[in-house]
Amino acid sequence: MIVDIIEAMRRGDIAAALAAARDTLAAEPDNASAHHLLGVCLQQKGDLAGARQGFERALELAPDVAAHHFSLATLKLAEGDAAGAIRGLQDALVLDPNQLGAYVLLAHLALGRGDRAEAERNLRLAQRVNAEHPQVRVIEGYVAQAQGDGDKALKCFTAAAEADPNLAAAQLALGQAYLSRGMWPFAEQALVNALRLDNSRAPTTLRALVEARRRQGKAEETLATLDELIAIAPADPMARVLRSELLIDYGRDADAVADLCAVLDAHPTQAPVLAQAVALLVRGGRPDEAKVRAEAALEKAPDQDELWKVRLNVAGMLGEEAKPVLDRWFKAMPQSAACLEMLSAYHDAQGQPEQAGQYADQALAINPELYTANLHKLRAEFRDDPALSLARAERLLAQAKDGPARRTLLSWRGLSLDALGRHAEAAEVWREMVRLPVPGQVLPPPAVPAGEAPAGKIDGMLLWSPPGVRAEFVLRQAKSQLGPKLRLDRIGSEADGDGYGVRRRAPGHPEAGTASRWEASLRAAGLDPAESRDWLPHVDAYTFATLGGAKVLVLLTDPRDALLNWMLHGSLQNYHFLPEISRSAQWLADVLEAVADEAEVSGRIDLVRLDADAGEAAQRIEQALGLESPLPGVFGPGQRLPAGHWRHYRESLAEEFALLAPVAARLGYPAE
Repeated sequence: MIVDIIEAMRRGDIAAALAAARDTLAAEPDNASAHHLLGVCLQQKGDLAGARQGFERALELAPDVAAHHFSLATLKLAEGDAAGAIRGLQDALVLDPNQLGAYVLLAHLALGRGDRAEAERNLRLAQRVNAEHPQVRVIEGYVAQAQGDGDKALKCFTAAAEADPNLAAAQLALGQAYLSRGMWPFAEQALVNALRLDNSRAPTTLRALVEARRRQGKAEETLATLDELIAIAPADPMARVLRSELLIDYGRDADAVADLCAVLDAHPTQAPVLAQAVALLVRGGRPDEAKVRAEAALEKAPDQDELWKVRLNVAGMLGEEAKPVLDRWFKAMPQSAACLEMLSAYHDAQGQPEQAGQYADQALAINPELYTANLHKLRAEFRDDPALSLARAERLLAQAKDGPARRTLLSWRGLSLDALGRHAEAAEVWREMVRLPVPGQVLPPPAVPAGEAPAGKIDGMLLWSPPGVRAEFVLRQAKSQLGPKLRLDRIGSEADGDGYGVRRRAPGHPEAGTASRWEASLRAAGLDPAESRDWLPHVDAYTFATLGGAKVLVLLTDPRDALLNWMLHGSLQNYHFLPEISRSAQWLADVLEAVADEAEVSGRIDLVRLDADAGEAAQRIEQALGLESPLPGVFGPGQRLPAGHWRHYRESLAEEFALLAPVAARLGYPAE
């Protein structure tokens, strides 16, 4: 009868094994082996109470059998009683020093509590029994991982899986090892194998499979695995948060909000979850609920900076005044460096530098490393004493790891050196700066020749300013007079639109710019093309050919100054300054050459030099645009280097400026 039980278990037929065990016990109620095997079968079915009863009865009938102690120990481990499990495993080893599984489990438990020496000791004992056993190879791999030897660990796991392809523990270990190496497809396959072999559908394995599938971009499979994980472990907050992120990518905001709100119901003060939830609630037309969630979190934990930041964001999304929230935050946490830093930023934005500086000083007295507060102080020091701003920038750079922060600090370091007359050093700093990317910028499109363009003719006027030319003041002043007749909607937008936006399509593409598409876009906005003035982010020979007939107003500065200002202060186009200054110089030269060519042959290009006589430039712009009131100036308060500043860099940037010298001369600027 015992043989029948064992045979059924080997076949994986637990139902038959259970029936055989119960038949045996009906005939032999004091058969310790039958009670033990019944417990094993019940444990595999998930009936832990029945399994415990079987193991305890077997132990009562045969206390000198090591396997009975071992099985009861595994049950205690499954129930979370690690101390009881260790005692049971040690009792098993007293009775049978060759009880391999006991050494393996003791080693696993030792690793779990961080006792590597004890794990290594039990591994050596297990290896004396059978060094090639798959379970021993698995724990050998885990010990190797703890020792920092990932290659050996992977070899051990692979050997274990090859020796016993049906060992779930080996497949799980192999899958996790592949996961840590970024070998996502291999990890997925091993983890799928582990789940197939382990009927318990362990949440740990499911989480690992979620990661493997997510990393491969398998959204549907990842969602399905997350659904299963959440069904098994509905209280797992990270699973719900991850599912919400995938649902957002799928455009299923309502389902994502449901997941996030379920997490917040159980953990209302989880700031990252709250931040994402309130944004979705506002976007989904539920602003009041977003505010209630944020306030409920603050009621429970008014001493958490991150929750106040979320509440401040909610105020911004709802169009509320920020100051009352900041005042409440300060009242709740008067020593919060984060709050003081936010108050500094608020007063800075309000044009109140004295208050901003006071709050920045208070914040930095608590935490000298605060980035935004330091940046405020750096800007103020730059105005008053560039040597101080240089010292602060260099101190912050020594600690900065974040790419965008380093780029900003390098910019200020270079500007401080520039203000101190150390121009060669400034140029070297800026060369380092441009090698760090700015997130969210757009690559400038290539200058396309006219030969690839479908000829077109339009009425109306086009405006253009090269990257680095601070034309926004003129454009804002003109917009206040012309209203919708002046089209500036391309600024800050990456939409393809009519093909003349920030991004350009290749000639022949269905969305490439044409005269008919340009006119259609204006009429769709209720505008008359003949009466419109349209600022374009980019022009080239293709633009002039497809939009023939239009007058073109070009707002210029010396191309070399434009290059410097583009590099340091960005552009209206949000074009990426290429990581080698010479590449950006060549691109700017190519575009300006196209403008100069058109100006020489068509007579429809009006070149206005903003950096020459300001009064004359303003008058020409007023006439070209048909403004009724005079412009108050051509440059506003925005950051820019003064006209002619490029000459300080004639040696440091000689190669780059040489690329621009010919076109600068064609546009009326001195070659040297």
